[in-house]
Amino acid sequence: MIGKITTGASGRALIRYLFGPGKANEHTDQRVITSGLALGGDVLAGRALSSQAIVELGADLDAANDLSRANPAGGHIWHLSLSLPAGDRPLTDDQWAEVARKATEAIGFEREGLEPAAWVAVAHGASAQGNQHIHIAASLVRLDGSRVETWQSKRTISRVCAEVEHTYGLSVVEGRGGKGMPGLTRAELERTAREQLAEPPRITLARIVREASVASRDEAEFVRQLRGTGALVRPRFETGGKEAVVGYSVALRAGDGDLPIWFGGGKLARDLTLPILRQFWEQSARDRKAAVAEWSATKSVASGREFEVGGPDDWNRASAGIERAVEKLRTIPASDLAAWRSAARETAGVFAAWSRRFEGDDPGPLADSAHALARSAQHRSGDPVPSRAAMHDLRGIAAIVAQSELNNDSPIAWAMLVQQLGRALRAIGDAHRVRGETEMAKVLVGNLFTELEVLHDRFETSSSRELAAEEQTFEERVAVWRPEGAGITLDIEEDLDLNLDLHTGLER
Repeated sequence: MIGKITTGASGRALIRYLFGPGKANEHTDQRVITSGLALGGDVLAGRALSSQAIVELGADLDAANDLSRANPAGGHIWHLSLSLPAGDRPLTDDQWAEVARKATEAIGFEREGLEPAAWVAVAHGASAQGNQHIHIAASLVRLDGSRVETWQSKRTISRVCAEVEHTYGLSVVEGRGGKGMPGLTRAELERTAREQLAEPPRITLARIVREASVASRDEAEFVRQLRGTGALVRPRFETGGKEAVVGYSVALRAGDGDLPIWFGGGKLARDLTLPILRQFWEQSARDRKAAVAEWSATKSVASGREFEVGGPDDWNRASAGIERAVEKLRTIPASDLAAWRSAARETAGVFAAWSRRFEGDDPGPLADSAHALARSAQHRSGDPVPSRAAMHDLRGIAAIVAQSELNNDSPIAWAMLVQQLGRALRAIGDAHRVRGETEMAKVLVGNLFTELEVLHDRFETSSSRELAAEEQTFEERVAVWRPEGAGITLDIEEDLDLNLDLHTGLER
């Protein structure tokens, strides 16, 4: 989320602009989202104002300054625009209203012991670049003529944006410290929109690295897994030597004439730095030596289990492992952050593997769930680091999803796997809800329901030849799903026992 602050000398002019056509006729469906106490609270919320009401609203913003003649330097009208990157998760009007209240409370337009200052939040259609956004217009003069103090307001709004990004599972803008997930620069967002990419390359790389890290038993396998995806990878050796790798960078392959854009692990996510990844691998002295050999080579120097295609029975083993993990999760207190973030990390790797194998270069709900779970897995400075040992039953599941073959029984096995993953997602969402993180819980469960619908449609409408063709496209493996014309029906809600809370965000 990006916040931009400006000031001016006329509330009337600003309100006319916000309810007008805009610079490129992009203003449509103009409406009040919410407003402050000085303007009657939510009495105007959701309304498309008449011409007279627009004039009156602008006058109300100017009223305190007109009466007191405070005329602060730079103007008495404070204007904040809050926008999301094009393609980011949309927010509802109620959610935008909550965001507006957070911003105005943080600045101090309504503060205990002081007279309030008038403010209003206005929304309309997306910008010309496709960004969903709102505007907050506020008076810097309180009803008693005193001034609202806006010292360090840019820093304050940046902190609010970071909190909103974390709460609602939004993309994180570069420079937000301590949140752990990819920070996207404006240049990246603009490039993504300009080149009509499915998502920013940094997001793609984070998912690729997460899958490889969770699917690997040791560091050498991690390097081979990364190269196997087609990503470019290079090590960072300690200064003056070639015997110790202290970091790494990855990039997607560039088009003709373009140079690859490299990202260090720490630029992808806090938990994807090499020192933290090493905490999750089984590393002996021999393993560390083998890892250095893999890092130093331009192609794999050894073959590992990542090159072996697993048997069709592995799908049942994966389902059983997730089922055991879910039963264990039900006994873990929501306050045990290390265990819950470990579960989210491992499950994110499973969905990342699933997404790469079956969504390929067109990321969809599986990729979205991997991203949401990765956000759930993040730890902040001072928090306990997730321990892979806490979720032993989830280990190896990502490798099965990435590598196991398919046969005529695979649709049934997939239904079982979806069922258990659904329960894992809901368990993680429940833990967020208990901790008061209801928006993250809704994101996880909402993504789950979308995934199930997509998979259900695929089982219902795709022939074995079509599914086999998809599998060959993404992994070049031979797969036969089921006889031509055979079908399978999944009763999504009954089978997963998700009921109404799938639609209402865990309201139970």
